[in-house]
Amino acid sequence: MTNGAFLKVDNLGNLINQGFVLCMIAIGAAFVYAHGGMDFSIGAVSGVAQLVCGLLILQGTPLWLCILATVAVCAVGGCCTAGITLIFGVPVFIGSMCVRTSFQGILKTFCQTSEIAIDYQKYSFLNTVGLKAAILVISIAVGYYLFNYTVVGKYNKALGGNPRTAEQAGVSRRKWVFIAFLLMGICVGIASVFAFFRSGKVNSYTGSGYEFNIMMAIALGGFPMAGGEKSKISSAIIGALTVTCLENGLGVWGLDTTLISCVKGALFVVIVAISYDRSAGKLVN
Repeated sequence: MTNGAFLKVDNLGNLINQGFVLCMIAIGAAFVYAHGGMDFSIGAVSGVAQLVCGLLILQGTPLWLCILATVAVCAVGGCCTAGITLIFGVPVFIGSMCVRTSFQGILKTFCQTSEIAIDYQKYSFLNTVGLKAAILVISIAVGYYLFNYTVVGKYNKALGGNPRTAEQAGVSRRKWVFIAFLLMGICVGIASVFAFFRSGKVNSYTGSGYEFNIMMAIALGGFPMAGGEKSKISSAIIGALTVTCLENGLGVWGLDTTLISCVKGALFVVIVAISYDRSAGKLVN
């Protein structure tokens, strides 16, 4: 339908740039979804992190401190969601919505009248396909190892499969759920760094839609949203790549941005309807 434009070299480069952010977030999100969690605050937290990065750049702060601060903000955001959920014993979607609302308020306060912009061409070395591909490969390798061969991944999958049995076996739910959200926050932070230096600006809508895209990637990749032993980090990454290709392909085809969102929403509903186990009350493969 794109008459070959989708597979052109220039567009393949765009796919890597567009897919980098979603794949990075998907790596961290896999640990959270493995225990049956979710996070609606990803977009807002990323927006504030990029805002902090932009403000620090404008003040002449060294680049390495700006990058560290961006990752730290996202890590704090993930810890806030985990803390609210674990300390107060509320459902995770309520905890993440509280964090989302708070961070959105911060972002809109600073970007209410105008956007924050920098001369991103000075940092063009951070926007190269080669660098992003290298970081993504390393991140996937580290994430795959942690998810499949360490207690971080194994315990979160155990909590998703049968939390009561896992806790009776000595697995600390609070500890490993907190670590899962921390890892996701770090991944969101890394993605936010490159997202900011690609656009060079921050407005009140920066980061908007990240959480929905991740949920859709999880569903499209066949990752069980209830978590458990069937959880695979490769499913989350494949889902992220699928969402990227879908959105990019529809855009190259010439479909309006609003209609692309409609297609994604309709597709998400269909996939969830097909994969929903009504007898058990949960999502399964």
